[in-house]
This record gives sequence, C-alpha cells and structure tokens, in this order.
Amino acid sequence: MNMTATLIFLGVAALVAMASSSADLDALRSGSAKFSQDLFSVLREGKENENMVASPISLQIALAMLYAGAQGNTKTQLTSVLHVDTDDLQKYLGAYKELLETIKDPVLSVASTVFVNLSLNLLDNYTTAVSTGFGANVEKVDFKQPDVAAKTINDWCDTHTNGKIKDLFSAGDLALAEAVLANAVYFKAQWKTKFNPELTKERDFKSPTGIVKVQMMNVKSNFKYAFSEKLNAQVLELPYANDKFRMLVILPSEGVALKDVESNVKTIGLDEVMKTMYSTEVDVFLPRFKIEMTHDLNAALQKLGAADLFSSQANLSGMSESPLFVSQVKQKVFIEVNEEGTEAAAVTGIVLKTCSKCGPPLPRCSTPTGLSRLS
Repeated sequence: MNMTATLIFLGVAALVAMASSSADLDALRSGSAKFSQDLFSVLREGKENENMVASPISLQIALAMLYAGAQGNTKTQLTSVLHVDTDDLQKYLGAYKELLETIKDPVLSVASTVFVNLSLNLLDNYTTAVSTGFGANVEKVDFKQPDVAAKTINDWCDTHTNGKIKDLFSAGDLALAEAVLANAVYFKAQWKTKFNPELTKERDFKSPTGIVKVQMMNVKSNFKYAFSEKLNAQVLELPYANDKFRMLVILPSEGVALKDVESNVKTIGLDEVMKTMYSTEVDVFLPRFKIEMTHDLNAALQKLGAADLFSSQANLSGMSESPLFVSQVKQKVFIEVNEEGTEAAAVTGIVLKTCSKCGPPLPRCSTPTGLSRLS
C-alpha cells in the first residue's frame, strides 16, 4: 500500500450528514469547519510526519461556553477564533442548541459541565446561557482540595467517555483553580458495510519515515468516492450503520505530501469536494488502529488569536464578578478503528483562576541570553 501519514479528523462537523437546518445552524457549521481547519494547521506545525488526532468540536463547545461570558477585546478575539458571524448571543446559543438536538443519537453523546469553586459566584445570566445553549450543568467543587476536585472531574470524564478517558487533570493542574469548563464527546458506531476479519492481514504501510507493517483491513463494496484534482487526492466515504454519520478518508496522490492536501482542504473546503462524490465499487484497504493523544492547547489558541484569555487582560465579566483568566486548556482524545466500526472519545477542560492569584510577571528577554540551568 502506497499511503502517507494519516490525519484523523474527529469532530461532529466531519461526522454528521446534516439534514435541513436553519440559517443560524448553517453559519455555525461553516464556522466550525473553519475553526477545525485552523486548529489542525496549528497543531501540525513541526509535526507533519506524525499522526494527529484531535476533536475540534469538543474544544469548540468548551470555548463557546467561555465565549458566553466574554466581554470587550476578549470577546472580539474569541469571535475571530471561533468564526462567530453574529453579535446576537441568543442566536449563537440557539444554533448550538439546534446542533445538539440534530446530532442526538444513540451512537453519539455530548456532555458539558461547569465545575465551580465553592466560593465563586457565577452570574445568573451566564448559568442560564450555558444551560440553554449547551445543556451544561453547574456543579460546585471544593478546589481548595485539588486532589478531590481532580477526582471529581476525572470521574466525570470516565463516565461520559465510557471509560476511555480517565485522567484529564492532576491535582497540580487544579491548584488555585476557581472553575473548570468541561466538554466530553463519545462516539461508537458500527460500519454499514463491515470489514471481514478473515481478510485482515499484515501489509506494508508507506509513511513519510519509511515502510511499516500494519494490520490492514479489506472490504470491496459500493461506496461514495471521488478523485479530486483540486485536492490532488482520492476521497472515500465510509458510512456507519445508522446512515446519519460517516467517516471521510482522504488519500493523497502518489508523491503528494499530506500537508499539501491539508492546505488544499483549507482553501477549497470539504463541502465542495463532497459534492463531486459518486457511488461506485471500491476495493478498500484501511489500517486497523488505536490512537490516544493529549494536547495542551494554550500555545495553539494564542497562535490562533485568543491571547488575552491567558493574561490579566482577560475579560470574562459576563461569567463572574471575580477577575478570571484561563490558566490551562487541555484535551485528551481516543480513537479506535477496527473491522466492526469506530469508537472515539474526547474531553476538553478549560481551567480558570483569578488574577489575584497570578504569579509574578515573566522576564522578557530582548537580547540573546544563555541559561545553564532552570529549576
């Protein structure tokens, strides 16, 4: 098999075959696609030859809960990062509510919770907003006992990912925390056309670093397919049994780098490519795999333009009267693809602290400096 490194695009926007929807939901989907492409571009910088798994939709929902409490320049930055196309918060929340109702299905679950310190008071308008738009619960937690708080949040992750993600935060992550915005996405579905396990054999897989042996699954059947000259790649749709969800597989042409195809996807958009797909018999070879990955997303989000969140410039006054800022954004992702289908899970956690608990300002070096030891 002549294949290159695999990019797994885990997100509702990529998995859902949307039915008719409102203009607000269409705008949300468009913004979600742009945010996903932006996120993957940043995450893959310097890692072009590695597998990459992330859940843009889980991060997007967590950030949208933050957006609901943002004001001033912080809101302006999040508007740009999330590609929000309306100033009307109620319309934005309504689109999320419609999205979550549209994707509701036995094979997919989405959960959100705001974990709040016992001493922190959230504004009523904010708790109403996250409840209405995201179905989020507000749960009081004693962050003065960070080990207990970490166990509470990690148990929540375990419950909402069917045990696939257990330890999102350590006690150290939550020291001096005032709140955590958490989102979990869990997906498990069987293929509409399953792979025969007896046909799975060890075969060559061509990665950018050389030939490796993998367990290669095989099935021959009718699937939606296209060769896209604009992408310079083959595109294959693998539907799941309920016909509501699908996996999109993109295989770069011989000699074409994955990063170039990803750049083309960002420019053209997947919707345009999918319009060219047609049903035909395809002999599919797909590696069986399981990948787990953890992302610390502070740097990525700052590169995307959300710098104020992580500093004393953060304005989250629509959430609480306390001066909050973001200390950490973390995501854990799991995906397994086999002959039966796909199981995937993602959890995103945003840790908030108060600026009164910020550390001293970091020294800024404007001339060459040498460090012999940092402890």
